[in-house]
Amino acid sequence: MVWLWLLVLIVAIYWIVPELALHYLHLGLIASPRVAEDYIALTFDDGPGAATQEVLKVLERHGAKGTFFLVGSEAATHRDLAAGIARAGHEIASHGKVHRSAWLLGPWATMRQLRDGKRMVADASGQEPKLMRPPWGHMNLLLPFAANAQRETVALWSYDPGDWRPAQDPGKLADRIVAHLRPGQVYLLHDAGGDGRLHTAKALEIALPQIREKGYQAVTLSELLSHEERLSFGRRVLQAVWGVWELGFERINRIERIGDVRSVLRIGRVTYRGLPATLKDGRMVKEGDVVGELHFRNPQLAALGAIRSLPLFERAMRELAVLIQESPRYRDLEVFFGISVAFRGVRRFGFEVKELGFTPWRRFVTGTYLRWVMTVYHPQGLDRLHHRRDQLEPKGIFITRETILARYGVGAAPEHSGPGTEEE
Repeated sequence: MVWLWLLVLIVAIYWIVPELALHYLHLGLIASPRVAEDYIALTFDDGPGAATQEVLKVLERHGAKGTFFLVGSEAATHRDLAAGIARAGHEIASHGKVHRSAWLLGPWATMRQLRDGKRMVADASGQEPKLMRPPWGHMNLLLPFAANAQRETVALWSYDPGDWRPAQDPGKLADRIVAHLRPGQVYLLHDAGGDGRLHTAKALEIALPQIREKGYQAVTLSELLSHEERLSFGRRVLQAVWGVWELGFERINRIERIGDVRSVLRIGRVTYRGLPATLKDGRMVKEGDVVGELHFRNPQLAALGAIRSLPLFERAMRELAVLIQESPRYRDLEVFFGISVAFRGVRRFGFEVKELGFTPWRRFVTGTYLRWVMTVYHPQGLDRLHHRRDQLEPKGIFITRETILARYGVGAAPEHSGPGTEEE
């Protein structure tokens, strides 16, 4: 029995804990950079291979740059392709010596996988890799130390459109790529393996013009990181853990996204609990009424800042107008409600601000929670909380269905909201 528990402990320390901490929480490595500008990174794994040349042609036609995580053994076999990637101005990175999961590698094998992979990729391409991505993103305890010894940074991804699945429809793949555009998005794509991945090149031919049309620029991962807002390790850990909590909270309470992944709003359906609120049109919202509950998406707001968030907030309101007309879940709701400490800036969007009327205990809990969220995500963190605490009291924000449709429905003129004079 002792040996069994010892085995469980070894497995947990060597494989399970690193996998959870690094692969899923992204602690101490690159996965989803906080970037305010509209830059994205297209990254390609498993090459060089059958689709590499086609991918390079598509990227060149559309003025896009990519980062290629090359397998050492494949780079040695296809030296001309590896060198061609570097000559075209793309970034060369390492995918290890062979395409093997870190779960199957012991400590010494892990060291050799990274050391030999870097050497073989550099020899074939003429460019020394600064970034490393383990196959499938799998981790073990030694991998980050081995990467550090090779002066490489472990880099994962923030969105996987699934181009590794066989027989992909290029149009649908392109739709998924475009639908998940957001500043700092790191796409996981492939230029080799499986059925050749030629559908990836075809999908990029469709997606890249749309990406450019939406104002985004595809750059190398290292260039993307040069635009990243630098956070302390402690702040990154805090945001990663809190992000898992927020995702769980949204799923448990059936809170859904409004629009695409860049949206700064989420919505749910709840029973109102608070003081009766009389709105400008005479409508009264009272305890027990069913309302739409709006939630601000904190990572997007923090990454963009108050002023840069304004166009996205207006866009989210237009998407909300569509949703409440088309979704059976919200079609019968007349009032939409939220709780925020950033209530001053929402008036320009048609919201009315009211006191919540919570009990002292509930007001304390709600205020503490919202101030904690600001501490986690706001660039000034605790300093913001200490200096502005008296202005960070939670308020209720209300907007009626009629106001949403009149201001943001089909045919409504854009608001053209500027920064204004109110405090955000």
